[in-house]
Amino acid sequence: MRTLLFVVLAVLAGVGWYWSRYPGKWVFAFSAVYADERSALRRCRRDLSTLAKEARQAERAAQRKADRAETGYQQEIRALEKEIRVLLDPGRGRLVKGPVGDITVYEHVVELAGQSGVIPLAGLKAVFRSDPTYMIDLTEPSGRTHRAKYPRRRDPDCENASFFTSEQLSDFTLDILNAAADEYEFRARQSSRLPQARKELEIARADTSARDEAVENLRTVCAWQKTNPRRETVLADLDAERHRWQQLTGKIPPR
Repeated sequence: MRTLLFVVLAVLAGVGWYWSRYPGKWVFAFSAVYADERSALRRCRRDLSTLAKEARQAERAAQRKADRAETGYQQEIRALEKEIRVLLDPGRGRLVKGPVGDITVYEHVVELAGQSGVIPLAGLKAVFRSDPTYMIDLTEPSGRTHRAKYPRRRDPDCENASFFTSEQLSDFTLDILNAAADEYEFRARQSSRLPQARKELEIARADTSARDEAVENLRTVCAWQKTNPRRETVLADLDAERHRWQQLTGKIPPR
C-alpha cells in the first residue's frame, strides 16, 4: 500500500512539473491538438540547454587549464624553495651505516652514542686502532677528537652483546671516510648550486606569464559565453515561442 502511495505521489509530482512547463488549461498541456505548440517550445528549450551545456564545458576546460598553470607555477616555486632549504640545512640526511657500536653514520653527520650533539662529516677524519683495544678515533677539522671503543673479545657473560671483528671495524672506518668524501662533494656542489637555485627561484616567482595567460583565457571564455550571438538568437527564439504560448493560453511559460 505504501509503495502504491509513493508511485501515485511520484506520478502526480511529474504531472505537476510537466504542467508547470506548459501552463494554462489542461488541454493546452496534454491534448494532442496543441502538440505542435508544445514541440516548438520544447525545441527552443532544448537548444538553450545544449548551448548552456557547451558553455559550461568550455568554461570548465578553461578553468582546468588555469588550475594546471597555477599548480605548475606553485610546484616549481615549492621545489626550488625545498632545494634551497636542504642546501642551507641538509640535516642528518639518510642513514648510511650503523649503528656499529656507539657510531651511526648518516649522509651529513655522525652520531656518537652518549653525546648530545652530532659530528659534521665535512672534513672529518677517521682512524681505526687495534692497540691496546679496538677503537675508532674521529677527528674534526678543529682538531677535536672523539673515540669509540670496542671489545677485542666477545663477553662470555653476555652472548647477545654486539661484537665486531678487526676487519669489520676497519671496513666501517672506510665507510666513514667515504661518507666524509661524499659530504665534501656535496658541499662543493652546494656552494655552486645555492646561488644558482636562488636565482632560479627569483626568475620562477617573476615569470607568471603562463599563469596570467591561462587566467586571461578563462576570463575571455566566460565573457564570450555571456555575449555569444548564438545565445542571444536562441533566447530570442525561445522568448518568441513563450509569448506565442501566452497569447494562446494567457499564461507565460518558464524558460
